[in-house]
Amino acid sequence: MITIKNKQSLAPPGFTLVEVLVSMVILALGILTVTQMTVLSMKATRAINTNKESRETLAKGTEILKMLNQNDPLLVSNGGYGIIDQCSTGYFADTTNIVGRLLYPMQFEVRWTVVGDYPQTGLKTIRMFILKNGKRALWADFIRWR
Repeated sequence: MITIKNKQSLAPPGFTLVEVLVSMVILALGILTVTQMTVLSMKATRAINTNKESRETLAKGTEILKMLNQNDPLLVSNGGYGIIDQCSTGYFADTTNIVGRLLYPMQFEVRWTVVGDYPQTGLKTIRMFILKNGKRALWADFIRWR
């Protein structure tokens, strides 16, 4: 007669189905988190690049306007101080004027308004707008002596 002193389980060692399912859920959640972080970082990178390019366009545009002669038609006052915020009534950079030709090719719409004798007599305030898909991305003012 054979006697078994240590009664051990006859099932082979391994994982149960519940343990396997739990580990698969944990792995899936980890992969989903990494995927979401990757998508968010790609969106942030795109936004940062757009902002950088719009700032570069704004800097180029203001430098071009600073180089123009005081009496250039692109620097003639197009209204009083009340319209300085209305970019649709201002000048537009396109291939027919020097600003558009020097900024070409552009992915942004560049507009500017000029107000004479503001903030004091003898000065011109120029506000340049950078628009992306019809929405303002950036704007900046600079003042020029007459």
